[in-house]
Amino acid sequence: MHRAKRKAFITFHSVGDRDAVGAAIALAEYIGNASVSTPDFITNNTMHLLKALGINKRIGNAFDGSADVAIVVDANNAEVLGGFKEDIEKFPREVIFIDHHFLHEKPKKGNYFVFNDENYNSASSIVYAALKMMNADIGRDSAEILLNGIVADSAELQNAKPNTFIQIGELLGLAGIDYQEVMESLRESISPEIRKRVIKDICNGSIENEGGYLIIYGATGSHANIAADTAIKMGADASVFWTENNGEVSISARLRPQLDKQLSIHLGRVMATAGMMINGNGGGHPCAAGAYGPGKRKRREAMDYIISELKGKMS
Repeated sequence: MHRAKRKAFITFHSVGDRDAVGAAIALAEYIGNASVSTPDFITNNTMHLLKALGINKRIGNAFDGSADVAIVVDANNAEVLGGFKEDIEKFPREVIFIDHHFLHEKPKKGNYFVFNDENYNSASSIVYAALKMMNADIGRDSAEILLNGIVADSAELQNAKPNTFIQIGELLGLAGIDYQEVMESLRESISPEIRKRVIKDICNGSIENEGGYLIIYGATGSHANIAADTAIKMGADASVFWTENNGEVSISARLRPQLDKQLSIHLGRVMATAGMMINGNGGGHPCAAGAYGPGKRKRREAMDYIISELKGKMS
């Protein structure tokens, strides 16, 4: 499909993060005849990165129904595509999903093709592996944005796979930067005000000792994912935080790496059920997952379910 006459439309899950957006932009750069759009918006730290690279204009917000093929990265189903869900479901031609999360169910439609591999830590990792296999000429911008996606989804390398370290080393060389620059970029993208609110929310949360493991959970004014990540860095073994914006409930859960194996728990599967409970969707990695949906009245029930599942394994 490289530089082909076929026109590709590329998108990703609702509220696109560095991994989703990075994978989409790098893939579009390789294909050539391709456009990238978000179903709603992208995260602030992703926008920060795009502006720093001078490529923030590459993301549109309209679905291209005239494309010859639709490609969805960092998602394996249409349910998480926000405003593009119905467009993808009605799209009459090939729809290719490229993802690294737990696959909840088989594709529902005959024109859906899913490449899903949990042996990669991120969609950016999968796209980079594919570009290497096709001997693609990867420029500095593509290398840096793929690098950011891989590092961001690795939870500071705690969720890294064996191939993650090899890819990071190669991409650092292609981008002409060092690892500390990547980490500084990730830190700078979260403003001091957001970090202040997140620390307060964590301190106001509930902390329990279950079977020798610490669980921290509660509400956050915004950025439940940042709160969940930060709580693990502060010493929690498991964290679950929720936030509500414009009637939508978002829940983020994290486990200290390796506990998924020790406790035989896959947060992606737990959050898939939680997502259905709030009339939405959920999923993710064994140690990092999320759920969101409009069912705010069911939020307490979903949170109780997640905490109960964690405690059941820990005890």
